Amino acid sequence: MPIDLSPYLTPADCAVLVFECQENVIGAESSIPGLAAAVRDGGVLANIAALLEAARGAGARVFYCTAESRPGDLGRARTPLLDRLQRDLGASAGPVDSSVVKEIAPEAGDIHMPRSHGMSAFFDSGLDPCLRDLGTRTVIPVGVSLNIGLLGTTVEAVNRGYRVIMPADCVAADPPEYGEQVLRYSIRNLAYLSTAAEISAAWQRPA
Repeated sequence: MPIDLSPYLTPADCAVLVFECQENVIGAESSIPGLAAAVRDGGVLANIAALLEAARGAGARVFYCTAESRPGDLGRARTPLLDRLQRDLGASAGPVDSSVVKEIAPEAGDIHMPRSHGMSAFFDSGLDPCLRDLGTRTVIPVGVSLNIGLLGTTVEAVNRGYRVIMPADCVAADPPEYGEQVLRYSIRNLAYLSTAAEISAAWQRPA
């Protein structure tokens, strides 16, 4: 039986976390082309855009959680994936565009939470105290990817006492079928699964 999530979606208690929706991650020049293709083919950006419009209209807060390196990559995480991307980028010319993709660009009132280390939105970013200052009780992670960052963010949100609602049509993984498995066997045990339309509809109902 479907669960009524509206008691957990009071707009003032909610924050949407837009995770790593950046040009160098899912844009035309993505360093992870399979992930960019999954976002494109799944219509993920259009779904996120609709959710963000509903969030802003209802009064829920929007946070942009981005990965931004320091000069010389000081303090970056040391993982096989990031080592490989650094090697690939080192062989290419030109600066890396880490701006948020234009389809879901930040608007006035949104909050930018960059981090230079770690694999989740909470690690060394200052996100947790900002959410607490705003009285946030429910976080809604969207973006990429279910492979690592969104899974880690969900675990850390639960560890900190937040309720998590994840719109399954606003996230992606590489390959897509792996994302389906993560949602089914991991995320649904930590977070309530929903859609952009269902969450938006809850925000549009009279209080």
